[in-house]
Parts: sequence; structure tokens; C-alpha cells
Amino acid sequence: MSCITIVQIFTMVSPAAEGGKSIFADGFAAAERLRIADPTSFNVLCTTVRRYRSIDDATGWHLEARGPVISAVNRKNKEHLWGPVTAIRHNDLDRLPDLPPPPSCGTFDTTWKKEQEEFYEKLQIAHSKWDEILGSDEFRLVMDLQPGDTVLVANQRCLHGRTSFSTFEGSRRAVMGCYVSQDELDSRFRRAGFQLH
Repeated sequence: MSCITIVQIFTMVSPAAEGGKSIFADGFAAAERLRIADPTSFNVLCTTVRRYRSIDDATGWHLEARGPVISAVNRKNKEHLWGPVTAIRHNDLDRLPDLPPPPSCGTFDTTWKKEQEEFYEKLQIAHSKWDEILGSDEFRLVMDLQPGDTVLVANQRCLHGRTSFSTFEGSRRAVMGCYVSQDELDSRFRRAGFQLH
């Protein structure tokens, strides 16, 4: 998770008997909508470092990462603080509880308690606004993938999920997937003769 995967590849092996459609959303477009609709929430999601963890006992993985939901170029300009969005991190299943910043006054007193409450309130509002935008059909593409259909996802831009599904005896939904890092992708482009910056 610290070595960012740039492309995630999904191949549908066996679709569900009922439901299980794939959902994709343009995270950059959703972030720009949030920037326009609620600049304060956009700023909160750009500045709050979230913690993520994924543990899979079956495969032996224990991955951890930190970063804001929305990464954008910091222009360090009070009027136009944030430049272009560069990455999205959104995974409610792997997100750990948020920790408030340390006390601004250096002591854990009533001022810090108030700062904590404000931190969680702003974060809750920002996350609710973000979820509302992501829940909108405006940014969603829903696909009913068939066996052999393969989708490449720009993992730092495209959000992906699926609808609920049902399986029956003798049926199951199976998707194969893998990740490609930026180094691997750049290597393939160079071997194919492309000049990279």
C-alpha cells in the first residue's frame, strides 16, 4: 500500500446468478464536484490523514498505509490553496478509526476536548458530503461483466465496487484480479518504445 498500485485489472470468471454488477466512478470528477459544492469539506478531505489496514490471513497479507482521501497539489496560496487532484484514496472497509490532531495548546484540557469535537464534526460532515456525491448516478458507470470481460482500472482515480448479489447451489461469482505498479507500467511502456518524462 505504500508502493501505490496504478492499475488494477479485473477479469470476470463467473458472474453471479443474480446481481453483482460492477460499478465504476470517476473519483477526480467527484472530488471536483465536492470542491465546488463544499470547499470546506474538500479541504478537510485533503488535509486529514487517514489510516488504512488490510489483513488477509489466508494469503498472509498485512498491509498498512496513510494518506488523505483526496490528494491535490498544495499551492500554498490562501485564495486558491488546492490545485489539481492527483489521487483518491477511498476504502471504507480498510479505513481505521480517525485520530484527532494533538492539542494546539500542548495540554489535554477542555480546549483540546473542544478541538476534538470540532475535528470529528468537520470530518463527519465532509465524509457525508463525499458519500452523497459518490452515491449519485452522475459519476457512476454500471457494467454487467460477462465471462472473459476484462477491465483495467486507474486505481488512484477510478473507484470501483459492485452491487449486491445472490448465488445458488452450483453457482458463484468469481473475479480474478491483479495489480500493476507505476514502475512495472513504465517499464512496459519503455520496452514498447515510448519515451517517458
